[in-house]
Amino acid sequence: MYTRPGSVGASSGLLRFVDVQEQYGRHVVEKMLARLPAVHLACDLGVGYGHDLSLVNERFPEARLVGIDYVENHQLLLQERGIELRVFDLEREALPFDDASVDLFIANQVLEHVKELFWISHQVALKLLLGGYIIIGVPNIGALHNRLTFLFGRQPSQMKSYSAHVRGFTAYEIPHFFSVCFPGGFRCELLCGAQFYPFPRLLARALARLFPALAHSTFY
Repeated sequence: MYTRPGSVGASSGLLRFVDVQEQYGRHVVEKMLARLPAVHLACDLGVGYGHDLSLVNERFPEARLVGIDYVENHQLLLQERGIELRVFDLEREALPFDDASVDLFIANQVLEHVKELFWISHQVALKLLLGGYIIIGVPNIGALHNRLTFLFGRQPSQMKSYSAHVRGFTAYEIPHFFSVCFPGGFRCELLCGAQFYPFPRLLARALARLFPALAHSTFY
């Protein structure tokens, strides 16, 4: 029997106690940027509002900032932040850079949305400068709250059938993927966690720092 549908985006009551923005790990991205010696050209794959590239600009004010997205919705905002917007299909088109020219790629909460992970990673490897970096942030389907929901036969919160996520990653899958697809080509220098359900911000940060493999999102 079909009935009037409710809102599939309704927030869980638990979200009243947590800062949902923590899953984007801006403080983690800042920590990772602080480890980099220099950045002349940075590209954000899935730039959105440009928050991560703004952090790059704070750390490396002379860097050229390029954001990749599939829509122009935030073009004016990005321009105000000094970010060049390039609109095209990340899963089908080649990245608009010379080979071995980009110092830093950022893919924060993006890879879980794509099917063509092999194409995208190939493009990143091709355009990345030797000795360059990629900062990756993805939801962790092995997070503590997901492990508990599995006990009750429930779906991981980051892999709902009605969400836009098409891939799921546990904490060690991203380094494993790059080691298998690019043997000797990449080295994981740092693994961090961000957000820890269902705890408030300060406690969530402490737990994510101590137990990154159980955090809501993992960063590399």
